[in-house]
Amino acid sequence: MRSHRFDAVAAPLVMDHLVRRECARADRNGEAFSLVLFRVGHGKRRSMLVRRLARTMLKRARLTDDVGWMGQHHLAALLPDTMAHGARAFAEGVADAVARHHARPLATVYSYPRDRVALAQSAAPIKIPEVIHSGALVGAAAVGEMKLNGNGHGHVNGHAHGIKLMNGHAHGGVDRFESMVMNDRNPAAPHGARTAERKQIHAAPTNARKAAVSHPPVEAIEELLAYPMPQWKRVLDLIGASVLLVLLSPILAIAAAAIKFTSPGPVIFKQRRSGLGGKPFVIYKFRTMCINAEKRQQELRAFNEQDGPAFKLTHDPRVTKIGHILRKTSIDELPQLWNVIRGEMSLVGPRPLPIAEQEGCEQWQRHRLNATPGLTCIWQVKGRSTVSFSEWVRMDVEYMRRRTIFHDLTILFSTIPSVLLRRGAR
Repeated sequence: MRSHRFDAVAAPLVMDHLVRRECARADRNGEAFSLVLFRVGHGKRRSMLVRRLARTMLKRARLTDDVGWMGQHHLAALLPDTMAHGARAFAEGVADAVARHHARPLATVYSYPRDRVALAQSAAPIKIPEVIHSGALVGAAAVGEMKLNGNGHGHVNGHAHGIKLMNGHAHGGVDRFESMVMNDRNPAAPHGARTAERKQIHAAPTNARKAAVSHPPVEAIEELLAYPMPQWKRVLDLIGASVLLVLLSPILAIAAAAIKFTSPGPVIFKQRRSGLGGKPFVIYKFRTMCINAEKRQQELRAFNEQDGPAFKLTHDPRVTKIGHILRKTSIDELPQLWNVIRGEMSLVGPRPLPIAEQEGCEQWQRHRLNATPGLTCIWQVKGRSTVSFSEWVRMDVEYMRRRTIFHDLTILFSTIPSVLLRRGAR
């Protein structure tokens, strides 16, 4: 859907939907794409600056690109088959054109997948030749019909340093692009049945600086895809975790004493894990293994019983005697109620993986980071360690698509018999 018009009646979540669709497509074909956001000041959606900005974006966009509103304060350009260098060139070209008549607009670039972002961030400075932009032009009639007096495309929630964005939290700020880089796509290299339109490039405009410049930072689109926690879910977490901590305090005290007097080392085990949007946080558990357990994991990797990057071992020699009991009954997970109160976890959500294991996931499997991790989820109810890792991730994705208060309560009550009957516990 090419967004040539910015109408008041436009579907509210269209840009969010288009970005998620492009992620799914990139997961299948292994290609990259980028998203360029231009900041629009509060109350300036109908200003001449915004009109010129939108007109310029449409003129420089290809027929395969999508242009529309992202929230209330961003004009967005979705650029398929475009890596960070090409997106930067598009952003700088638009900014240069608008700056001839108005204040220079602020923009930020998001790229997908994450490993391509890492390459862009670590790239060495390059020299920029003077080249001509070759994007497809939009007809004058289409530009003349453009309207900016409405909610526009992509009205979604989320915050990036106080800026309304897509579903989730964007951790990158808005940068002024002081430099240009060439598009890293090669229009002469065919890729499957790619059309001539997709081979067109976003290159630097004719006033490009012929000097060595460093790459501006590029953020990962995954950070924009995270689903914000609904208010009802946060209320349920705070009430549920607080009540459980009070009711289970005798069990917590007995477990802590048993660990302290049966093996050397701390009572609480702390580990960095991947949270919402991949943001690391420290998880709390009762220690069930010897103090050097993480160092010994590598030598036990050959005996791993879980496929994929996760590590599971039924008869793990690192587990202490009291640890076996705590793990079978899932009592070792109860300190994570503190993570729930802190907002780092939820009562229901995908189980957080250690950072190293999460980094080993395939690209499509990383979408499990789009929701706040939880104490329990469908995986715990339907077999835990008896299912494959791919099926585990599909269960997490299934949960994210059906996240309602009724569904959360159903999973919470279904978890109780699963724990008591020790289904799939290791």
